[in-house]
Amino acid sequence: MKQFIVESYNSVMNAKYNPIRHIQDENTRHVIMLSLMWMWCGIFSVWTGAIFYFGVSVFLHTLLFFGLLVTIGTFEIAKRCEIVLRKQT
Repeated sequence: MKQFIVESYNSVMNAKYNPIRHIQDENTRHVIMLSLMWMWCGIFSVWTGAIFYFGVSVFLHTLLFFGLLVTIGTFEIAKRCEIVLRKQT
């Protein structure tokens, strides 16, 4: 169980293990991870502040879904970036 938790954490939070690792430039990886971090901080702070209101909660669930789409999209683009970089070299 501990191994599963560590691997799950690393697959999202550690740029050495998640798909962002395919981006060669370490500074670019850092900026992307920071951007995702700020996005998720904003999503969860807004979501937590309005959890008692149903209408707002529906909006925030939509926001949560949007955050997941952005994160998955970012990881997929990073995977494709690795493929393009391999073809160029």
